[in-house]
Amino acid sequence: MAELSRRTAILTAAAAAALPAPALARARWDRDGLGAVRAEARALEVKGLVVLSGGKTVVSDGDVTAADRIASCRKSFLSALYGMAVRDSRIDLDLTLKDVGIDDYQPLTPVELKATVRDLLQARSGVYIPSSAETPAMKAARPARGSHPPGTFWYYNNWDFNVLAEIYQRLTGLSFFTAFEHYLARPLGFQDYDPLKHGRFAYDANAPRFAAYNLWLSARDMAKFGQLFLQEGRWQGREIVPQAWVAESTRVVSRAGGSGILSGYGYMWWADADPAASGLPPGSYAAAGNGGRYIAVMPAIDTVVAIQSWEREGQPQAKLYTQAGALDGLLKRLVAARRL
Repeated sequence: MAELSRRTAILTAAAAAALPAPALARARWDRDGLGAVRAEARALEVKGLVVLSGGKTVVSDGDVTAADRIASCRKSFLSALYGMAVRDSRIDLDLTLKDVGIDDYQPLTPVELKATVRDLLQARSGVYIPSSAETPAMKAARPARGSHPPGTFWYYNNWDFNVLAEIYQRLTGLSFFTAFEHYLARPLGFQDYDPLKHGRFAYDANAPRFAAYNLWLSARDMAKFGQLFLQEGRWQGREIVPQAWVAESTRVVSRAGGSGILSGYGYMWWADADPAASGLPPGSYAAAGNGGRYIAVMPAIDTVVAIQSWEREGQPQAKLYTQAGALDGLLKRLVAARRL
């Protein structure tokens, strides 16, 4: 823990509450075009919208300071922590579930125990049993147990993602929330995150072995994380996440179906598998969460978009999440507002 405190102090000293200076020449933006983006976002029930260009805020609309649940965006933050641990030789991605001592209340088979940490990061474990935070759609799509060996088939699997938090703790000695606070939230200068309020494990009585790790973040703090990745893992001149990990984790490993920025999958990041068809800038990728939480990174145009959508008890989910193509449409409207 002494080493953790030392590293945190060094990185925190280098961070500022303001976002970093631009790495590239800033583009000019059409005022009317950005107005149309804000109007469309509101119509799609976006609660908070932040757009960064060249590291500077060009749109800050709605309540961008409210720390709300980010749902599955949490997984991309864990991916970043894995990148740091791999760099520091604390995690070997070729270790198997058997090597790490992972098992469940439904005992894993010898074949399932061969799944590697890398397989789990890519949602290719081949372990198909109930998990915490599994949505009805995920449950319905879950393959039959034993139908695919590890590493051969992509399925968006909360069992994989939840187990990765357990593996991280076993191999590094740090819980997800401790590492998140010290290695990401503090160094990046998150303004609205309270570690005593905005992170908790969630257990499911029907799948109690491995918990989901839930986070609550504001749109403006989500945007900082996107900017970190846009800058290839560097912040205020220091490496936070290895450049090689940023590239590896956000490249398309699997086709996820459909089109647009959520059509491919890497290491707990979504990515555009076919930009020629989507009309989005090549190399775009995103963290995505149920209900309309997104961090979209478009390196080709030096732009980050962070979105928190409205979530009201007893109300339907935001239109941005439920309407087909809404996210891609909003991003393309934003791209059209950019002027060199």
